[in-house]
Amino acid sequence: MVARSEAEEQALDRAMRVGTVALLAAAALAGCREPTRRPAAQAPPPAAPSQGSVNPDPGLTHYTCMDGQTITAGYPDRGTAVVTFRDHAYTLKLAPSASGARYVGFGLQWWVKGDRAAIAPLKSGEETASGAGVDCTEVTEHAPARI
Repeated sequence: MVARSEAEEQALDRAMRVGTVALLAAAALAGCREPTRRPAAQAPPPAAPSQGSVNPDPGLTHYTCMDGQTITAGYPDRGTAVVTFRDHAYTLKLAPSASGARYVGFGLQWWVKGDRAAIAPLKSGEETASGAGVDCTEVTEHAPARI
């Protein structure tokens, strides 16, 4: 057996540690790389409708209010209304009401009954708005007649 000096043993140990660290780093980096995938065949996009809004969201209802502003409301589930009012979206929660659906939150009350609605401010501590609100009416878009 060949005798090695202490300096040679230390150099060999160091080289093995560096090699092991490099191998582990390469394996870790290889695991992080995303596999190459072939793009799936995609169907052509549907033709744009010839009339009305392009890609209208069927879950949104638009309202015109007596003061001239517009409000858009969406209902992602039975207990929630997302009301866009004065360029800000408010997520309101269903609250008890005698009729219709009443939603509250963020100092607002949104009360919907059929094609009518009202938005009103809620004062601190109020469960039902006592102040005058603004009445709104659902906007129904009619497609123009085809010629």
